[in-house]
Amino acid sequence: MKPNEFLQIVHFAEKLKDTTRHCTTSKGRAESVAEHSWRISLMALFLRSEFPELDLTSSSC
Repeated sequence: MKPNEFLQIVHFAEKLKDTTRHCTTSKGRAESVAEHSWRISLMALFLRSEFPELDLTSSSC
């Protein structure tokens, strides 16, 4: 990956912090897309051993 491509991805990801979802947290606060993505990524990391057939390193979804 070229440095400029990496920076474009990081810049795009930063914008997700300011993009709210239509759902709320368990305490009723509006959740950002970045917060939701972080939680889903964490869940995938912890559950990877439950689904050994999945390739979490592949970008072809």
